Amino acid sequence: MIFRKKEKRSAEKDREHLLLTFPGNSRYAESYRTLRTNLFFAQTDEEVKSVVVTSSVEKEGKTTTAVNLAYTIAQTDRKVLLMDCDLRRPHLSKLFSNEQETGVSELVTDVFGTRLTNGSLDIFSISDLVLLTKLQRRSCRLDIENQNTQVAIYFDRGVMTDIYWKNRPDAKKLANILIRDKLLTEKEAYLALGHQKKSIQRLGTILYTMGFVSKKDVSKALSVHTIEAIRAVSSMEAGQFIFYPLANGEGKSAISQNIDFERLYGEFSSSEDSLKYIKTAIDKAVKETETPNLFILPGGKVPPNPSEMIGSKRMEFLIQYLKNSFDFIVIDTPPVMPATDAILLAPSTDGTIFVIKSGNTDRKIIQDVIDQFKAANQPIIGSVLNLVDMKKEGYYRYYSKYYSSYYGQ
Repeated sequence: MIFRKKEKRSAEKDREHLLLTFPGNSRYAESYRTLRTNLFFAQTDEEVKSVVVTSSVEKEGKTTTAVNLAYTIAQTDRKVLLMDCDLRRPHLSKLFSNEQETGVSELVTDVFGTRLTNGSLDIFSISDLVLLTKLQRRSCRLDIENQNTQVAIYFDRGVMTDIYWKNRPDAKKLANILIRDKLLTEKEAYLALGHQKKSIQRLGTILYTMGFVSKKDVSKALSVHTIEAIRAVSSMEAGQFIFYPLANGEGKSAISQNIDFERLYGEFSSSEDSLKYIKTAIDKAVKETETPNLFILPGGKVPPNPSEMIGSKRMEFLIQYLKNSFDFIVIDTPPVMPATDAILLAPSTDGTIFVIKSGNTDRKIIQDVIDQFKAANQPIIGSVLNLVDMKKEGYYRYYSKYYSSYYGQ
């Protein structure tokens, strides 16, 4: 209880440094507008739209810097998200709420980790099912059906490897097409289909292994079949689904189609708009703030394995999804010396802002952090020298003179 009271007092004290409490023409506000401008011109080749904010050690002002930077960017009519990825001590979340809210941890573990066995397409879209299988690296068969369509999708450690349209119209079935093209006789088709009933192998593999059709001709026909099957499953908006474990050899074909099933599926479905379950969960976790255009995604519960969560493919997907949903993302992370989370997150963003408290941190520690980012080949696109004593450093007269003449104060 005493610990919580201290945290509450600390959060209340830190709120005093947020730009919400300062007039827009103050020197403090202008310093963050300068930071915003410098950030927008930090890279000439590509526009900066997402940053990690970190520091060397604790209490250098990184969270305050992250909030105030996001606040000033939101003032430019950009839709901005503050993301709390300091999962060890989610101080950013406490600045906006004292309650334990659903956030990053719950999305990564509970939502993206939802282990489905069966269900309805009323809640989960097919894109949800494909993505969840990928994020969980499942090896399985996913059967989906409604009154018109029955499809099976095969996955190997999350990668879509094959798709089978079970109730394909007779005119479009593989054997009939090959017979029509005079690549297969009716007798051969009859023998192959009889063998298929006793085997888990697909017809194309059986036709090739029995020597009835060449590998090239089977592969060409299967490519057309795959496109038609993906088109059929992409149009399914209602129905039921069931996940099954793979039997030995199931879903593996001796015929290489050289098809990127995931990419092909993506061409038939607008991935973000088609994510029903995942989109609902993320939208619910993201909170509006009192500042127009500024939103926050809390850290959520403190996980037992923060680094593993931060460096996961699920976290990478979450950040990419949010980058497509917001104009700018500011991610608050732990200091680098206690944890390397900021370095793990940096590749998913456009760069890192390094906050240094003036007169506080040993230069060797600062250099060590810089070296860690260099070793990881991740750019620090800007540094913020925080809490500078302007009078002590001799800057006060110079800065005050030109600032006052511009603003008339």
